[in-house]
Formats: sequence, structure tokens, C-alpha cells
Amino acid sequence: MFISSLIGFGLSLLIASLAYYKKSLTLSGFIAAAIVGTLFFVFGTYIVWSLLIFFFVSSSILSKLHASEDEKNGRNYVQVLSNSIVSLVFLAIYYFTNDVVYMVVAVVAIAASTSDTWASEIGALSKSKPFSILTFKKMEKGLSGAISIIGLIASLFGATAISLLFSSLYFMNNPFDTMMFLEFTMIITIAGFLGSILDSYLGMFLQAKYQDIKTGKIKEFITKTENYILISGKKIITNNAVNFIMVLTVSIVTYLLLII
Repeated sequence: MFISSLIGFGLSLLIASLAYYKKSLTLSGFIAAAIVGTLFFVFGTYIVWSLLIFFFVSSSILSKLHASEDEKNGRNYVQVLSNSIVSLVFLAIYYFTNDVVYMVVAVVAIAASTSDTWASEIGALSKSKPFSILTFKKMEKGLSGAISIIGLIASLFGATAISLLFSSLYFMNNPFDTMMFLEFTMIITIAGFLGSILDSYLGMFLQAKYQDIKTGKIKEFITKTENYILISGKKIITNNAVNFIMVLTVSIVTYLLLII
């Protein structure tokens, strides 16, 4: 464990340092990423650590194409933890039980985060207006609950990429089993994709949305509240909170379905 901790810390520190230099992470995000990455390597070996890095690197690249207002200076520790803490808990359980079910659930959590991020970032590049996941009416870009065809496709691709990467890495160190390969791939892809869909519903019903008193424009991230009024959702429910609730929900549901 000591050796794996050193290797994990060195690799995670290197990735986090590069991300901090590229302004993909704030200082708090840099510290959180280095610690979380180390723990992922220790509990999930290089296999799940590689998935985490794939999620982080791909998400960082995509976010630069269409940086949201709250991420223009890089992800902070809250954003890092909201997408990783659930997976980390299941990995810790896997480490002490050696039950592969917990590893699969941990990967599902990463797949859901990847699917949701790819949908948001790539969907934002669509030239046409997105539509409501509830009413299917046109909505403004950037609001929770708004989806697009290109975003849905990207979401599916994101979950599929994580599932195929995990299955490939897992069977590099374990005897290949065709049925198990297909099961891993299907479970992770479907659960990850559905997690992204769930995130849209949670965002529509729970996430705080504010309206500018003067212009009437609706925003979800604001720094000053005096010019805005809350028109829906809860003040304490931010995008980070929605992400955490989504990942926690899809992970627990997947676990319960797997042990039935």
C-alpha cells in the first residue's frame, strides 16, 4: 500500500500540477485533485485511476471550448469532490472487501459524471436552441433541464467511452470472459447515460434559478443577489449539489440492482 500510495501521489500530483498551470484547477481544486487521485490509485489501482484521469482531462478540454461562468478560473475543490467522492467511497469498500461489484459501481459513478459533462459541454456547441426535457419546448442554452440531440449523443458516447476503457483495462489483469465483458460494458454505459438524464431532471426541479430584475434574463450562477430574484429551485441547490445527488442516486440504484 505504501508503494502504491507513492506512485499514485506522484502521478496525481503531476496531472494536478499541469491542470493548475493550465488554469483548469484553482488552488483548492489542485489540492483536492492530488489527494483524490492518490486515493483512487490506492483503492482502485491504476485501472479506476485511469478512468478518473480520462474523465478529468476530457472534461477540462471540453470546458475550455465552452467555459461556464463558474468554471472560467478552473474547478475548485467543491467541483472536484462533487464528482468523485461517491466513487471514492465505493472504491474504498471494494479495497477492503475485494468484491468487484463495488468497483463496477464506482466506475458507474465516473461514467455518469463523464456522460453529464460531455452532454453539457458538447451540447452547448449546438447552433440550435435546446429543448426542455420535461415539456420539449425550446429553452435558452446553459439552463438545467435543457437538452439537445447532439448533447444526448455526446452523453451516450461519454458513458460508452468509460465502460469500454474500464472493461479493456480490467481484463488486462484478469482472465478474459466474454459475457462479463459485455455485462460490464452494458451496465456502465446504460447506468452512466441514465445518470446524465437524471441530472437534467434534478437540475430542472431542484437547482436554483434566478431572474435579472431589469432584463428578465434567467441565470443559475450569480455572484451578487441584489439584482436577481429566485424564481425556481432551492437556494442551497447548486449545479455541484445536483451533480452529487445524481451520482449518489445512480450509484446506489445500480448497486441495489446488482445485488438483487
